[in-house]
Amino acid sequence: MLGGWTLTALGLILAGPGLTHLCALLLQAVRPGALRLLAGRILQEEARRIGRPLGVVCAVASGAYAMATLRSGARLDMGPLTVLGAVLVTGCTLLTLATAAIEARNTRAETVAALLRLGAPAAVLRSAALLRAALLLAVFGSLTWTVAALAATPLAP
Repeated sequence: MLGGWTLTALGLILAGPGLTHLCALLLQAVRPGALRLLAGRILQEEARRIGRPLGVVCAVASGAYAMATLRSGARLDMGPLTVLGAVLVTGCTLLTLATAAIEARNTRAETVAALLRLGAPAAVLRSAALLRAALLLAVFGSLTWTVAALAATPLAP
C-alpha cells in the first residue's frame, strides 16, 4: 500500500507540468479572445516552473485527505511529532509553490511592463491571472479529490 501511494505521488509530481501545459492548451482552444489567449500563453511558459510544485501540493493534499477519510470514524491519536511532521511537510510544500509562483511572476515582469507600456489595461492582466488560477484550481483540485478517494477506497471499513 505504501509503495502504491509513493508511486501515485511520484506520478502526480511528474505529471504536473504536462497537466499545466494541457490546461494552457484548453484555455486557448476554440476561438479564444485576447484574455484567454494571454492567460493560456503565460500558463504555457510557466508550465515547467509551477507544474512540479503543483503536483507536489496535489500529492500532499490527496494524502492528507485520504488519511482524514480513513481516520474519520476512529479517534485521532496524533502525538506532537506527528503534528510537527504534518505541519512541516504541508508548510514546505506550500512555500515551495509560493516560491515558484513568485519566481514566475518575476520572470514575466518585463513582459508585463511592456504590455502596460503598449496600453494594455491592468484589469486585463489581473483577469488573466485570476483565470489561470481558477483553471489550475479546478483541474488540480478535482485530480486531488479523485486520487485521494481512490487511495482511501481499499482501506475504508
